[in-house]
Amino acid sequence: MKNFLFTLTLAFMLLMGITGCKQNNSVQKTLNGFDFEFIQNESGDSPKEGDYVYFRYYVKNGDSTLFSSTMQNDLIRFKLPKIEKQEPKNAQPMLEAIYLMSKGDSGVVHQIVDEEMKKVIGIQDIEKLSFYIALVDVKDEAAYKTDMEAEQAKAEERRVSMQGEAAAVAEKVKTILADFKAGKFDASLLKTESGLRYIVHEAGNGAKAQAGSPVSVHYYGTLMDGTRFDDSWSRGDAFKFMLGQGQVIPGWDEGVANLNEGAKATLIVPAALGYGAEGAPPTIPGNSELMFYIEVQKVN
Repeated sequence: MKNFLFTLTLAFMLLMGITGCKQNNSVQKTLNGFDFEFIQNESGDSPKEGDYVYFRYYVKNGDSTLFSSTMQNDLIRFKLPKIEKQEPKNAQPMLEAIYLMSKGDSGVVHQIVDEEMKKVIGIQDIEKLSFYIALVDVKDEAAYKTDMEAEQAKAEERRVSMQGEAAAVAEKVKTILADFKAGKFDASLLKTESGLRYIVHEAGNGAKAQAGSPVSVHYYGTLMDGTRFDDSWSRGDAFKFMLGQGQVIPGWDEGVANLNEGAKATLIVPAALGYGAEGAPPTIPGNSELMFYIEVQKVN
């Protein structure tokens, strides 16, 4: 799955484009013959080569969501290159679809998956990919640069703020681990059939994430001797992933599924639900039980 997501992202960055006038019919063919359907069709001009398009997308196989761009960025910003007529197997349907849209539009473009592509993405039981796209904005280079400067300033401000929080979270995690070892959570400790144990410190009042849905989580991970091996606060941003798709360790897929948006909890993850006998060298030895303090930021 990780290879597939990488392939999608890499392929998209290599896309090529055309200019064109927007048509009013709801179903169209792209330059290289992919079926494109409007979901929302606003008036306006289509983007042209060299414009910067701001958009979101997700990829579905039937009813199953394989990938959502919001897991990595709220908005993708991309300079439209030129696209040309070519064999459909070498073309990029999503970019071709964007050339048919205008600001405010949304739609879906379909790509039939042949045997060669199945091998590339590593999924055999798939016949068609559907790319759902929302084109949020179209800007010229000057406006794009202004946006990027503002975005970088916000990111730096957020990083500094988060690093300040990281120290406080580290102290909180030390206390939780000590209290856990002292048995102070025995009355509230929950355990699943798989062997995952977890403590809910604050339940949160939002919805629970469903399998296949993006979720955003802050976390602080330690070995059971208290050694920190990773945390999201120090990086200045929450970690985003698609729940139940094997993008994280099994203990996370199971544990986060039990929590509401806004929840604060601690997961005690046995090695079998973590990194197993091999561990994750050099920070996590083999057969390590792990503790994660997590805060569920957003459930989409």
